[in-house]
Amino acid sequence: MAYCRRLRTALLGLSAALWASPGLAQTSTGVTTSTTTSLTTSDFTLILRREDGSDLATSDAATYLNQARCQCATPVQVVVQMASASRSKLASLTATGTNARLYVGPNCAGLNTAYIPPRPLCDTSQLGPTLSGLSYLSANGSWAVDTTVAQLFSDVADCGQTQSTTIWFWIDTQGRDAPDDSVSGNSAPSLGIQLDGTPPPSPVGIQVEGGQEALTVSWASVSTADWPDLAGYLVFCMRGDGLVVFDPGFYSSKNSQYYTSQILCPDTAPATTLTSPISSAKGDTTALEVGAPAAFQNLDPNYLCSGLLPPSQASTRISILQNGIHYTVGVASVDTHGNASPILSGFVQTPVPTVDFYQEYRQAGGQSTGGYCSLTGRGARLGAISFAAGSGLVALIIFRRRRRARRAFFRGLPCLLVALASGSAQAQVTTHEESDEMSEEPRGEYRTPKQWAMELRFGPYAPDVDSEFAGSTGNTPYKTMFGGKRHLMSQVEFDWQFLQTFGSLAAGMAIGYYNVSAKAFVFDPSTGQCVPDPTTPSACARSGDATSLRLIPIAALLVYRLDVAAERWSIPLVPYGKLGLNYTFWQISDGNGNVPYYGGGHGSGGTAGWQAAAGMSLLLDILDSDAARNLDMETGVNHSYVFFEWNRVDATGLGMSNKLHLGDSRWVIGLMFEF
Repeated sequence: MAYCRRLRTALLGLSAALWASPGLAQTSTGVTTSTTTSLTTSDFTLILRREDGSDLATSDAATYLNQARCQCATPVQVVVQMASASRSKLASLTATGTNARLYVGPNCAGLNTAYIPPRPLCDTSQLGPTLSGLSYLSANGSWAVDTTVAQLFSDVADCGQTQSTTIWFWIDTQGRDAPDDSVSGNSAPSLGIQLDGTPPPSPVGIQVEGGQEALTVSWASVSTADWPDLAGYLVFCMRGDGLVVFDPGFYSSKNSQYYTSQILCPDTAPATTLTSPISSAKGDTTALEVGAPAAFQNLDPNYLCSGLLPPSQASTRISILQNGIHYTVGVASVDTHGNASPILSGFVQTPVPTVDFYQEYRQAGGQSTGGYCSLTGRGARLGAISFAAGSGLVALIIFRRRRRARRAFFRGLPCLLVALASGSAQAQVTTHEESDEMSEEPRGEYRTPKQWAMELRFGPYAPDVDSEFAGSTGNTPYKTMFGGKRHLMSQVEFDWQFLQTFGSLAAGMAIGYYNVSAKAFVFDPSTGQCVPDPTTPSACARSGDATSLRLIPIAALLVYRLDVAAERWSIPLVPYGKLGLNYTFWQISDGNGNVPYYGGGHGSGGTAGWQAAAGMSLLLDILDSDAARNLDMETGVNHSYVFFEWNRVDATGLGMSNKLHLGDSRWVIGLMFEF
């Protein structure tokens, strides 16, 4: 009896020990597993890896999973990684009948319970083999599954589709052929990826124009609103019958932004199947449109004639070509995933000799050979001395008090927008605290001292280049090249009012900017003249090159303003006059943007001259005197005016010959601020 009691006690103790043990328990299937430790999503990290062994960051993957790599079934690996602590946890859960799998698709998180055991909803999209037994994963801490980009696209079943998808990790540590509850459904470890196999649309409206040893190519921009991943454009070209134009490695080595199956896997690439050019792909151009050559259809990088041009750029110039030789040009668009649009058409055009403005001027009989030493020569000594002396005197007067000018300028310039925008509201929000300067005089009569003025000036301008030929040859090179219209001249002027007795007398300095451009003429070397326009025989045919004339005039001025009536009796009209010397820097550019050389001269230089003006200013203070007064107290802007002026600029060299004539008679409007 005592023996039975001892045996029963021993059995109960053993049973209690087994029940209390945190280690092992038996399931109904006889599989050993754990009941107290479970895996979580944070135990696993999924990584996409290139075939060269380098990991793909999320941003890299977005440019790697494209149409070309899908078509070529480029190998990739999906790597499941675990930290050391996670590996120990997995080792404690290892049991027979366990396995792990990888699936790809947007709906693999759930299980299809119509099957026993249940299957993932994307059961047909498994990547690679099943890992039977988990000892390998727990021992190595990682599991690499070989797959291809095409398999990642398998859910969309088309390499030309674009879609977000997800790679899911499915792990069974309990041997029940179903993922553990703690890492199933939306809690399953996953890696989201972006598949982009859709290239942007092909550019349309392509035009190709011949220039001096160059072709100018333009196109209609692809909308970045519709295609936000647009990376830019590529231009392809070939010479004659399929000859490469540039060193095959020059542009292709700088352009890894696009990929095609013909580049990545030429032996297995699908055949190019392009239809004939459609109407939307045709451009309004004088170039001959043809079907795209095979090299263009395959986007052969050996025929690249540009690097990747930004989406904002809709034209380019292909230089270093040969005049008189036919070239075929095509344009493709590229997205940030490296997908390039097909080239549907080629455009055949020929580089041609051209006539820029300087050559047209010299051929018309113009004598200016350029250069900036224009104040020399026996006949120009008086003009040279006058210009140098006048400019030096004005410069000395203006810059003698440069510190005060700089301080006043930076105080007064920001008020330009304030003066225009604030209006009467300015008076409502301005503090009414009196400054020390106005403590002894009534607020209504207070004005800060004025000594400086700044003008912003705008008006049409047309340099009288053709006046050099008046009464002689009758040639008009400027009008012939640029037309008879005037273009905007913008200027800024600073005046120092050094005498304020009956009106104000000021010394001023002004600087401006002017630019005009036009298509250069096509030149016929056999006749030495321009090629007639087929539609207008009396005019010259225009090329794809642009030629321009740029002017930067500076002037030293003496200014008188009759502002007595405005100051004493608040009459808002102020007449004024100006007289001074000027010097105009000029530069001509050819189709390459360079200064042209012709006939022993070059297209840049300077021309001296004189100018005079008469105008009328309207005092804007009358619109809201309180706002103007507050602006004066806060910023130092004493008065503001709008003015209208007629001026005559004589820029013919002050009696010197062989100078480009650049003057004009014109009207000007603008704003002036006194401070």
